[in-house]
Amino acid sequence: MVSAIILASGSGLRFQDQQPKQFLKLAGMPVLAHTVKMFQTYPSIDEIVIVCHECYVDQVWDLVSQYSFSKVSKVVCGGQTRQESSRIGIECSSADYVLIHDGVRPFLSHDVIQELIAAVHIYKAVDTVIPSADTLVEVDANGFIANIPDRTRFRRGQTPQAFSRDLVLLAHRRAQDDGVDNATDDCQLVMRLGHDVFCVEGHEQNIKITYPIDLHIADKLFQLNSQQIFSSQEDLSPFFCDKVVVVIGGSEGIGASFARLMRRMGARVYVGGRHTVPGIDVTVPESVRSFVDAIVAESGRIDFVVNCAGDLIRRDVAFMSLEQWRYLYAVNVEGSFNVSKAVLPQLLRQQGGSMLFLGSSSYTRGRAGYAAYSSGKAALVNFVQALAEEVAPAGIRVNVASPGRVKTGLRERNFGKEPDGTLLSPDIVAQKILAALISPMTGGVFDIA
Repeated sequence: MVSAIILASGSGLRFQDQQPKQFLKLAGMPVLAHTVKMFQTYPSIDEIVIVCHECYVDQVWDLVSQYSFSKVSKVVCGGQTRQESSRIGIECSSADYVLIHDGVRPFLSHDVIQELIAAVHIYKAVDTVIPSADTLVEVDANGFIANIPDRTRFRRGQTPQAFSRDLVLLAHRRAQDDGVDNATDDCQLVMRLGHDVFCVEGHEQNIKITYPIDLHIADKLFQLNSQQIFSSQEDLSPFFCDKVVVVIGGSEGIGASFARLMRRMGARVYVGGRHTVPGIDVTVPESVRSFVDAIVAESGRIDFVVNCAGDLIRRDVAFMSLEQWRYLYAVNVEGSFNVSKAVLPQLLRQQGGSMLFLGSSSYTRGRAGYAAYSSGKAALVNFVQALAEEVAPAGIRVNVASPGRVKTGLRERNFGKEPDGTLLSPDIVAQKILAALISPMTGGVFDIA
C-alpha cells in the first residue's frame, strides 16, 4: 500500500499574500487542488493524507469535497516546523510506503511518481533531484567565495521523497530523541541512521511556488502544456464536431478565419459582427443579447464563445478626443462585458462551456499612440481573470488569447502595407485559439507569437 503525504502547512509569509499560497488560484483551481489531483489520478496511490495549518482544516476538506478527491483519507493539523508536520503525516498513514510531497508543487508528473514507487520498493529511501544548470558558489561568513565546487556532482532537491514508512518513522523518532527538530527534508533524517538514499531524476517544471513571480511562471507553464497537448488540428477535431460555437466579431480577420476553421471541423457556427446579417454591435447590450437569445432558441445550447470584436485608433493622448477614447473602451472593454452578460445565463444553466476573448500583446506595456488600445486590452485581461474565478464553480472556463501583430484588415487600415513575413497569419492564430479554447486552464493569457 502506498500513501501520498502532502505537506500544506505553509503560512505564505514569503509570498506576502493574505492567504497561504496553496489556496491561490492557478488555471482556475487552487494550487493545492492541482497537487492533490496528480496523486488522485495515479492508480498506484492508495490513500492521500493532507497536513495543513489548524486554521485551514475545514477549508481543505471543502476543497476535497468540491473536486471529489476520494483518495483523501485524512486532513490533519501540522506542527510548528516542516519536520514536525512531516512526522505527523507519516504517523497518520497506514501504508507500507509513503511519498512526501510539497503542497505547492502542482506540476508533478505521473512519470516521476512511477519511478519513485518502483525505486522505493528496492532502496527504501528515494529522493527526487535535478541537475544544476548554474555554477554553485560556497560563500564564507564574511561574504567572500570560499569554494566553487564541481557542479556535475551536485543536484537540486525536489519532492516527492519516497520511503518505507517504518524506516522514515524510525528516522523521525530518532531525531526527536536526539534533539534534532528543524531538518529541511526527510532524507537528512534517514541519512542520520546511516541508510543510503537513492536518487531519481525529477523535472524542471516541478517548481515550488514560493514567491509571487512563481505564480506567474506557473501560469505560463499551464499555457505551454496546454498548447503541447493540443498541438495538431487532428487532435482537436473531436472536441468541436457538432458543437455550438459562437464567434462574435467574425466578419473579417481572425474571427472570420476561426469561423471557417470551426466549420471545417463540423461545428455548428454562428457568426455575429458589424457586417453580418443580422448585424450586431457589441457596444449595445440589447444587440448582443438578442443575437445570443436567437442562437439558444435554435440550438438549445452554447458550447464555445469566441469574442474577436475590437477596434484600434492609433493616436497620441494629446490629439485623441474624449469620444474616441470612450469608443475604444466601449468596443474593447465594455463589449466583452456585454458579451459575457448575454452568454452567461445559458452557460450557467447548462453548468459548463468555454469563453475566449481576443486580446493583444500590447496589454503588457503601453506605447506612444496606443494608450487607449493597450490599456483597454490590459483591462480585458484583468476582467477575464476575475470572471474566471467567479464562474469556475459552474464548470465555465474563461481565457484570453493575445496574439502579436496579425495581418488583418484592421491593422492594414491603421498601418498601411507592411513587409511580408513580419505579421502573423490569421489562419495560424485561429489554430492557436483552438488549443486555448479547450484547455483545462481558466483565467489564463495565451500569448501567440
